[in-house]
Amino acid sequence: MSKLKVLTDEDLSKISDDFGEILESEVSKSVSVKELEDMDLDIVLNYENEQLDVDVDVGVLFDELSEISQDQISKAIDEAYLKFDSYIDENFRV
Repeated sequence: MSKLKVLTDEDLSKISDDFGEILESEVSKSVSVKELEDMDLDIVLNYENEQLDVDVDVGVLFDELSEISQDQISKAIDEAYLKFDSYIDENFRV
């Protein structure tokens, strides 16, 4: 696999925004909008020595009648990470 290009602050901001969109999309596929009251994404990027580490915390507040499980959210996050890896490969590798 090729290595990451040198990332600028602008690149990191774009990566964070785009990953947030990917996460929202994947969670929305797993959770009915009617069952979701609020979603909070906390994305932390750490870029040192040409290595990018991404950590995410997804806080989801469900409707009181919702039957969505934490497992469904975890699967959506895992799928988002897979799509994010492809996104990085296509846009930020040399």
